[in-house]
Amino acid sequence: MSEEEQFNYELEDDLDEKGGAAGLVFLTLLIFALIGITVAMPFVGEEDPELISKVIPAEKFAQIIGDFHPLILHLPIGIAFLVFSSEVFGWLSFGRFKPKTDLALFLGVITAVFACITGYVSMDLNGYQGEAWENHMWGGVIFAGVLGLAYLAKLWGARNDTHGPVYGILLIASMGALSYGAHIGGEKVHGTDPVNDLLVELKLLPEEESEDEDQDGDQGKVIKAPEDRLAYADVVVPILESKCLACHGEGKDQKKKGGLLMDSWEGLLDGGEEAAALVPGDVKESFMIEVLHLPEDDDYHMPPPKKDQMEAHEIELLEWWVGILPDGDKQPEDKTLKELNAPQNIIDAAAKLVTPEELAAAKAAEEAAKKQAEDEATAKREAIEGALNDLKQDEMFQTSLMYVSQDSTNLEFTAVSLRQSLNDEGFKKLAPIADLLTTVKIGSTSISEGALLSELPKMKNLIRLDLSDMEIGSGSLEAVAQLPNLEWLNLHNTQVTDEGLLKLKNLSKLKKVYLWNSKATPEGGEALKKEIPELEFFFGSN
Repeated sequence: MSEEEQFNYELEDDLDEKGGAAGLVFLTLLIFALIGITVAMPFVGEEDPELISKVIPAEKFAQIIGDFHPLILHLPIGIAFLVFSSEVFGWLSFGRFKPKTDLALFLGVITAVFACITGYVSMDLNGYQGEAWENHMWGGVIFAGVLGLAYLAKLWGARNDTHGPVYGILLIASMGALSYGAHIGGEKVHGTDPVNDLLVELKLLPEEESEDEDQDGDQGKVIKAPEDRLAYADVVVPILESKCLACHGEGKDQKKKGGLLMDSWEGLLDGGEEAAALVPGDVKESFMIEVLHLPEDDDYHMPPPKKDQMEAHEIELLEWWVGILPDGDKQPEDKTLKELNAPQNIIDAAAKLVTPEELAAAKAAEEAAKKQAEDEATAKREAIEGALNDLKQDEMFQTSLMYVSQDSTNLEFTAVSLRQSLNDEGFKKLAPIADLLTTVKIGSTSISEGALLSELPKMKNLIRLDLSDMEIGSGSLEAVAQLPNLEWLNLHNTQVTDEGLLKLKNLSKLKKVYLWNSKATPEGGEALKKEIPELEFFFGSN
């Protein structure tokens, strides 16, 4: 090789090395910038509650960004799990399997950062507060940050041809943060703790104590006369609980919209982002009263338009209470309406309120009814399981019968895989569960009109019925006409006529009928539509 060729070779090699280094430096700066933004957001937001509205002036656009959080958050979770699984296989193979995870890690970091940003916007707009939401947020932030560091450790380790434990430690740490944050988020969204439920099931944790005794105690309380009710505890608090605390309380959902908490005296005095909610003794200056009188289309009107509005007697009681409060921040002793010399109109207004005792009794009754319904559904499902197990002894029904949903007791029968093998004899075997079927798809089967006439009327709860591509005519519609809950009907490629369609005129719930390639015409459809105005027809080409 000549000296000139040697020089050019070394120059190209040097340029490649410098270009690679420049790329790594750029990626490093980018990752650190993203991590910095993610970590800084909560701190800056705490100092400036208007951060989101300043960065994203259009509230509707901000809401769209926040609504993307449930969609985006699953991307980094899946990517991180894929990377972690691949690396574990690589470690266990002692170098024989070398997964290429650089790109996946980069995408994981990017999507994790976007999940944090959309999540923070969602938290701010929906007013999610409290320790659980804070822990969920920081779990996500730490996951994104540590995953970013793991990515950089892998890149720089590969460049320097060093394969120390730093990358593996950071990757494992990121999975720990992910598990922690995702667990809390899932619990807050779905309302259950699957890990706790499993530990209870395995008897590694004791079951939670029943609330029945407390509920029974509440039911046994004597309901106070209106004049004997405490002004704050028995009058004001029930109003706030029913109309305000869903969004402005540290309740189950941990929300406080607008930075306002209304479940305590201190919270009312502190107020929110706009003004002091409560100014003792001054009705006009108390923002909690002002917003009640604003037009419903005003952005500040409370409760929001889609929520239950304040009744006139509730507003009257709140105004009276605010007006009699002594000036100052100290919460006054709670006294009865009689002790406060409340006028008769206030006592009459208090009489219209649902008392805490009545609320507790109603809640207990609701819980009891819910439990009874769950017990009945469980018993019904156990009975269904017996019938299903009997049917599934026949290979024909092993995959064609299923529940409509995980918690439902309704069944769906789909004969897509059976086609011509399903005949009259097989169809009649569904009789023991006929009233539990809400969807039946028997298109392209060899079931006769006679079997349809004898078996379909037993399926009183059918909502969807597919009879397409069957050798049937209008006679079969006499059976269909006996299905009062039917909403969807497919008669594609059958011999059904206009005259037959009129047999369905009493099916008031029917919404859609598919009739392409049948003997029926649009004119026949219009005739039936006069009997069922909401009905839609789909004819296609005949």
